[in-house]
Amino acid sequence: MTPEGFARIELPCRDLGRQRDFYARVLGLKPLGNGGIAFDLGGIALVLRARGDALFPEAGGPGALLAFAVPGEELDRWHRRLLTQRAAVLEAPRAMPDGRRALHCADAEGNVVELFAAA
Repeated sequence: MTPEGFARIELPCRDLGRQRDFYARVLGLKPLGNGGIAFDLGGIALVLRARGDALFPEAGGPGALLAFAVPGEELDRWHRRLLTQRAAVLEAPRAMPDGRRALHCADAEGNVVELFAAA
């Protein structure tokens, strides 16, 4: 017996509005409805969830790294867009040990977002 497939990622947030703005405006993800707190990642839902319940307590807690594939020719454009949008760029596009090129930024709550192009 095995799970039938990966369905969603729930990302704990202190400020749903700021997180929703980052993923919708800065990254350009399309909301699924649900008050704009869920986004389609190609058949997998990214759901923003307020901290403060049994699963995600208010204080602290783990962060996340979300990696998104982009076409190679667009990685530098994404870098410029993030800078223009005043997103916190942690690492400019660079070669990774596995041959990919990637850049890293932080979302509104400090989770790491990686945009990468395959080798």
